[in-house]
Amino acid sequence: MQEILATGPTRTKQDHRLLWLLLFVPVVMSLSGVWILDHAKANKPLFSMTNLVGPTTRSLLAGEGLTACTEDMGTRGNPICFHAARMPTSAMVVALGMRLFGDHYLRVACFKTLLLLLPVGVCVYLVWRCRPRSEGRRLFVVLLLLAPFAMTAFLADVTNILVDEGYLYSFLAVAVALLLFDVQARTMMSGWSRAVLFAIAVDGIYLSKSGALPVVVVLSAGFLVVERRSGLRWLVVVLVAAAPLGWAVHQHHASGRYSVGTSFDGINLHKGNNAGFLEHYPPPHGDSMDWYDFELNRGLQFGDEWSFNDYHQRAALDYLLAHPRETLKGDWRKLNVLFFSVEKYGGTASRGVTRVIEDAGMVAFRLMLWAAIGSAIYLVFRVRGAEWRSLRAASGVFLGLVAACALPYVAGFAYTRHVSVLIYPAALFLCRVLCERGRSYNEGVMTG
Repeated sequence: MQEILATGPTRTKQDHRLLWLLLFVPVVMSLSGVWILDHAKANKPLFSMTNLVGPTTRSLLAGEGLTACTEDMGTRGNPICFHAARMPTSAMVVALGMRLFGDHYLRVACFKTLLLLLPVGVCVYLVWRCRPRSEGRRLFVVLLLLAPFAMTAFLADVTNILVDEGYLYSFLAVAVALLLFDVQARTMMSGWSRAVLFAIAVDGIYLSKSGALPVVVVLSAGFLVVERRSGLRWLVVVLVAAAPLGWAVHQHHASGRYSVGTSFDGINLHKGNNAGFLEHYPPPHGDSMDWYDFELNRGLQFGDEWSFNDYHQRAALDYLLAHPRETLKGDWRKLNVLFFSVEKYGGTASRGVTRVIEDAGMVAFRLMLWAAIGSAIYLVFRVRGAEWRSLRAASGVFLGLVAACALPYVAGFAYTRHVSVLIYPAALFLCRVLCERGRSYNEGVMTG
């Protein structure tokens, strides 16, 4: 009782220290991660970056859109000019970094890392506004918010400038925080500001990775459930829809076809659905499936990016229809990589102490994710009462988010980084549970 009623300068000072700790430690951990992972690349030209990030950045800075002419997608001897293969966020952020800091890999990596940590800082503040009064619960919230930065799977997303997840994770985190802590967000900003910020975050998710479109749908539906004002609902619907519609128009202008996806979608689907898939998936530690692109394209010629995309899409669908048993077996392997395995797939190889730290982080990630999933399932199906209605809705949105994140990769192929973007949303959801229960308990003591 005394702990709950405790107020005054001592508690305020302690809370301020914890808040600064929450804001400071992620920055230090992230910049340390950039140095550890990228210091050897300090003099590497940014235009030489893989995943077409380098070529599309060069093209963007030259005023030529997101064009990349390459054989790297397995079309040896048949270079294809791709205008619609990459979503724009990675190239735009790297291009901005190069404008500010020049062709310096390490500086641009630090810039990207700090820029994308800003939305995470918003998440921390939103959580902190509803922190529990109980000191034990409050410290556990701090631990949950800091723990992801000790997990190399998440830290790799925070520091990586080559993969879409390195950008998507940040927009996803702030969109989830605005949904889960909607009541607290309203005390910090107006409803209109919150709606605009949420829509920008959701558009950022989509413009980072077209495969995240199911996530966009789930988060938008979640906002419509949480928000009761029709004006704000329509505002979010219009602003969120503007991104895929605008991208489709851009794709038509750049490549001649309206599309809310990319011209890589076909081969990504084919890589996860073909006769040789079960023989080489999941890939060995430190390896990826990119080398298999050449096998899928052997003996073929393509006139442009959309004929390339369409061939691989048809081949994948033909395989799915003709081999349902193998497809189900492959789907189970993908689900194992996404939700159960404690080995990291699709990244660089780790050895010695680094491998031990990586594996420990993966175990912690699985425990956190499944704690969040288990809590959400319990709250959706077992908890009753009007006072818990908001938390039940948040639980349903979180479960939908988990399913939406997994769906594209069960259809195609899955690496650890495809699901590591859920680390921070899982931490946020567990914080919401602690805050809600803590507030209900505290209110009961205060009024009892």
